[in-house]
Amino acid sequence: MPEAKLTLTSMLDTFTVLLIFLLQMYSTEGQLISPSKYLTLPKSNVEKPAEVGLDLIVSKNIILVNHAKVVAMDDVFANRPEVVENGIITPLKERLLYFSAQAKKMEVDYGVKFSGKVVIQGDLDLPYAELVKVMRTCGLSEYPNMRLVVYRQSD
Repeated sequence: MPEAKLTLTSMLDTFTVLLIFLLQMYSTEGQLISPSKYLTLPKSNVEKPAEVGLDLIVSKNIILVNHAKVVAMDDVFANRPEVVENGIITPLKERLLYFSAQAKKMEVDYGVKFSGKVVIQGDLDLPYAELVKVMRTCGLSEYPNMRLVVYRQSD
């Protein structure tokens, strides 16, 4: 019986062409953001791609910065004086100032420019007044460039 031989050269050429095609089709524009499990994002018809920034999650129950708990929303809703002062969420301000100091240190040490960007994931059912407190706190804590994350509304 004759022996059949498999040549891999043609297959490697095909895989190389496919790989080059897929790499060219890959989009590097925008930033992939995974919505937090703690909230439901609102929908919008916004067309701007997401940007890189400090991750701030505001659910109905908790505020997280870079996935670390900062304060419970019950304390914010109750306007407890040790938590909210003049519309500013004190524990959040302290945490944001810590991150801005770290970013400024990296700017001096490594030349990485501090952008002051924060990416806010706010729950769909979050009261507007509470979102304003979060945004005011960000603005007064060296993070004036705020981006709100939403789901893109399908047509």
